Amino acid sequence: MHRRRLARFILLLVLLWPTALLADDFRDITVEGKAPADYVQSDLGQSWAVVIGIDDYEKVRRLTYAVEDAKAVTEMLEQRGFKVTTLYDKQATRRAILRELGDKLLEKVGEQDRVVVFFAGHGETRKLKGGKQLGYLLPVQGEQEGLSETGIDMGAIRNLADALPAKHVLFLMDVCYGGVAGQQFRDLPSVNEAYLKQITRERGRQLITAGGADQRAMEGPEWGHSVFTFYVLEGISKGLADLNHDGIIPVSELYSYLDSRVFAAAQLRGHVQRPELWAMAAEKGEFVFLTKGLPGTAANVTATADDVEQERERLAKERQQLEADRDRLAEERRKLAEDERRAEETSGAGVQTAKAPAYETPRTLKSEITGKDRTPMRLVPAGPFTMGYNDESADERPAHTVHLDAFYMDAYEVTINKYLQFMQATKREPPGFWHEDHVIKYDQRPVIGVSWQDADAYCRWNGKRLPTEAEWEKAARGTDARKYPWGNDRPTSHHANFDRCCGWKGYGPLLQVGSLEMGKSPYGIHDLAGNAWEWTADWYDERYYRDSPDRNPKGPASGKEKVIRGGSWISGQLRIRTSDRLFGAPTLRLDDVGFRCVMDAPK
Repeated sequence: MHRRRLARFILLLVLLWPTALLADDFRDITVEGKAPADYVQSDLGQSWAVVIGIDDYEKVRRLTYAVEDAKAVTEMLEQRGFKVTTLYDKQATRRAILRELGDKLLEKVGEQDRVVVFFAGHGETRKLKGGKQLGYLLPVQGEQEGLSETGIDMGAIRNLADALPAKHVLFLMDVCYGGVAGQQFRDLPSVNEAYLKQITRERGRQLITAGGADQRAMEGPEWGHSVFTFYVLEGISKGLADLNHDGIIPVSELYSYLDSRVFAAAQLRGHVQRPELWAMAAEKGEFVFLTKGLPGTAANVTATADDVEQERERLAKERQQLEADRDRLAEERRKLAEDERRAEETSGAGVQTAKAPAYETPRTLKSEITGKDRTPMRLVPAGPFTMGYNDESADERPAHTVHLDAFYMDAYEVTINKYLQFMQATKREPPGFWHEDHVIKYDQRPVIGVSWQDADAYCRWNGKRLPTEAEWEKAARGTDARKYPWGNDRPTSHHANFDRCCGWKGYGPLLQVGSLEMGKSPYGIHDLAGNAWEWTADWYDERYYRDSPDRNPKGPASGKEKVIRGGSWISGQLRIRTSDRLFGAPTLRLDDVGFRCVMDAPK
């Protein structure tokens, strides 16, 4: 583990060193006697944009920052003279998107004009036999199991782009997928007069995606956006993507900036995300952003000496932190070697695994019982614990003390074979992603594709109930406010099944319940981080913690979405924290959401 982290440290020192400060200065280049920015601007027609952002999906997992990303991009483009059409959430139907990109743009765009299309939402990749991939955008009513009927495939996007009379068209897709129709590029071209004439005069169609097919697009409070959109905004608005300081940002230059910054930010969090640039037409023209506002606009955002100095200082601090991390890792390695030596001298048994702190169990209650469905259940004793976390998402604040009565929780997520017994007895329809082969092949893996109603019905049928959100969190983190069920150590594949990302379907990425002994909670409960998200009983309210009861809280009286906890195989490490909150409509059936049950302990 230490070797991997040290390798990542060395990689980040290279990637985070400011590309803009190392680039050659091309401000002396002229094109037909004009500065590059003046030459490009003299050839521009009108600028158009369609900006789409979807958080509130109806049939797939909700997003947090997509609409916020779209609104920020809209503001940035409008400041630069673009005429922007927006489609947010319910407006972003399949029909509305195709109509804006087709009929409406065809009516108003001229041959010298340029068009930007920005999409923040879900993207999906379908892998076909023979290795070919098809990429899809999901509109607000899109379904993972019905991509052909409900999604927008990238072939259609390419056809729409080709049909537009505009000279230059740029798609910025804040999604991660493959199957893009076109040619992929990575190299930054040589900048000279011939290159600038070519990209300005020739027709061009480019597309930048936030990542590849098997990568997850990161978003989070540290950026207030997705990481991809954050650097799009930084690179264009502050001129930081103008790597050679010539006053213009061609798409190839913007991509080079995004490639290094997004990739490095993901590596810092132990994740892989690398943007991709695609040419969707044979012509060599490129979309170009100017680093100053167009005439008649309020924008004038050329990167100043102060901007560059601020960027230098920020990256210097990051480098200083990385060096401190390197020293800390060296000290950890030294201590680990010393511990191994002492352990071998005293017992010969090798390094002992750190144990979770002991928790007192009332003598009148058994520490373990067996439920009606023959699932072991662990006791979570009565008493207070810290719920919430002040340093992460707004809906986790404030951290506060909650007192709970004692209860028993299933030691494992409900498995396929347990759910099969329920289906056979009640004649309930199978969950999503179900196949008869799963009963034999995956019988000890958690059942997925269950709606909240399915989960609630199963628990009640077995004389149990779904846990409240507070019960779930205490079972996961204990009374010492730990970040993960096992403690505060950074998660690894020995602790949780997480961050496996894309390209999977059905039960393939799930592990048999209880496979990761190191990931148990203080009460001996397995898989409360990763593997499958878990439904809880509570309705979701972002502001609920601000005035919730301090004893046995049961969530808001009503709502539209139910709380989901614990993260899944596709989640990054931020999502498998014990305090993280997700939510979904009770009717949702997703390929990474399951559940477990609880029972009240005797008084």
